[in-house]
Amino acid sequence: KFLFNEDPQPINNLEVLDISDNETDIFNEDFNLLLINFWATWCSPCTKEMPSLNELQSKFDKNQLKIVTIATGRNNPNKIIDFFKKYNLTHLENYRDPKGKLALDLGVVGLPFSIIISRDKKDTARLIGPIDWSKKEVEDLFLELIMKQE
Repeated sequence: KFLFNEDPQPINNLEVLDISDNETDIFNEDFNLLLINFWATWCSPCTKEMPSLNELQSKFDKNQLKIVTIATGRNNPNKIIDFFKKYNLTHLENYRDPKGKLALDLGVVGLPFSIIISRDKKDTARLIGPIDWSKKEVEDLFLELIMKQE
């Protein structure tokens, strides 16, 4: 389901808000591979796939594969916090894009929407729609991609 870019383009900016409304740039942290998942609390397919995304992150060290969730558009911060607590999503980093600016800049066309970014900050692959992130073939794909980054 992933659409890999033949000519990956650099991404210059990943500025978002953390859950306390502080501006932060996701690129300020170390990673070999970054997976960004755009979602919303009101998006049923988004919330359904989130536990499997959490499971995928639990299988990798965050400097190998860093998974970041970005609630885009109008999402009540308290609902986001409650959702993360309810499903025990302890392995995922949680950010907000309340005005949808980053989603627009990156060409997000629907939710959920995932982007794989390489260590050199290039848009490597995209996925539109939900998947079961806990499947063995997904884990194997990320292992292979991580090895290519090292």
